[in-house]
Amino acid sequence: MDKDILLEKLRANMSRDSWNNWLSTAKILELDEEKVIIGLGNLFIKETVEKRFGSIIKDTINNITGKRLEIVFKEISIDKEHKQTVSGPIIKNRPLKLSDFNPEFTFDSFITGNSNRIAYYSALEVCKNPGKYNPLFIYGDVGLGKTHLLHAVGNYLMENSPDLKVKYITAEDFMNQMMDGIRASEMEKFRERFRKNIDFLLIDDVQFLIGKNTVQSELFHTFNTLFNSRKQIVICSDRTPQELATFHPRLISRFEMGLITDIQIPDKTTKYLIAKKMAQMISLQLTDDVAHYLAEHIDQNLRKLRGAIMNLLIQSQISGLPVNIESAKKIVDSMIRMNSNKLKFQSPEILESIKVDTLINAVANEFNIERKEIFSSSRKKDIALARQVLAYLFKTILKMKTKDISEKLDKNHSTIIHSIKKIEHSLLMGNDVVRDKINNVKEKLEGDRGLVAI
Repeated sequence: MDKDILLEKLRANMSRDSWNNWLSTAKILELDEEKVIIGLGNLFIKETVEKRFGSIIKDTINNITGKRLEIVFKEISIDKEHKQTVSGPIIKNRPLKLSDFNPEFTFDSFITGNSNRIAYYSALEVCKNPGKYNPLFIYGDVGLGKTHLLHAVGNYLMENSPDLKVKYITAEDFMNQMMDGIRASEMEKFRERFRKNIDFLLIDDVQFLIGKNTVQSELFHTFNTLFNSRKQIVICSDRTPQELATFHPRLISRFEMGLITDIQIPDKTTKYLIAKKMAQMISLQLTDDVAHYLAEHIDQNLRKLRGAIMNLLIQSQISGLPVNIESAKKIVDSMIRMNSNKLKFQSPEILESIKVDTLINAVANEFNIERKEIFSSSRKKDIALARQVLAYLFKTILKMKTKDISEKLDKNHSTIIHSIKKIEHSLLMGNDVVRDKINNVKEKLEGDRGLVAI
């Protein structure tokens, strides 16, 4: 194998940061059937690379060549021959940078499986054909890769379509910038920034705008302007459009007019591949048994998986010992203990036993009915209204998902969605009876704040 080809393949198998920080001076000095000699820019770099990356470089080269070769590192001086030469056009179109995108979050680093394949290809498709699927709405639980895909879109466009103006923003930042514009009497500048100077708008965590009607209205008009100008919009949320309680129906209808796809909990095989990729990106050697163990014992939140791998890296660097199944078990056991302690105060069980219970009692008292009547099959007007108000408050105050509300009230999913929409409609139409009932319940909860903060 040619020296340059081997070096390029080695670079492709290392994380960008590791290569740029430590191996940018690397040069293969000798390559034969028994060993590879790698030259590095100075003694410090040589010793650091040998200690931190020696084993992973050896395994990578052996995998590439299919041979068991000795890897030797040597100090070399950087000369003119080693400097990079410029190829291609002297003047290259530089992208207009509106947002900072995480360089690690690319389509290449996103591991696909049955749980996320459609979302992956949908995001890639809107990059290649902007406006074809508009908007693209991606939903899924926390830590499954939605933000990764948004940054992957940004990184892809910055590389392949530098003329496009791409903006990534969280819903919270959108609101904060809008508030700054109002305070400074500069709303026209704010609107120009989002409606006239963007070709691709990527919005993360749109569920943050639940209950924030003024910001929703501004987002609605921004959406319309971009959509009518055939600008691409990609939105991420932890719930479906229909589950965005208190969002104005006209905004929900805009979300539903394009392509809606989800990211589900990955299976163990996909989690195993994700663990291997995460380790590779930080230049950590992760054996198959350790990767399988992490995939088996860490829950669906991939941020926890990354946290465990980072902990393994730090422990390995401190101890100087390679990661093994025993160190992985210690990390997982520690995470389980931490989660167990948090569950004492923040678990769904506690929310159900305290917050949910308090809310049910408050609604029953306000409507002057027995608690058990809420869970009955009675269709009496006051009981049915109390049930609908309770479903609405579960959604807006406790941020419960409709499927959980359905289980709690023992009603089917469509009935719960209908109940919430009916209360939202009543409030929009100015129904004083419903509004007063809800306000009275909220005041009661405020009065019980010492017992439970809702």
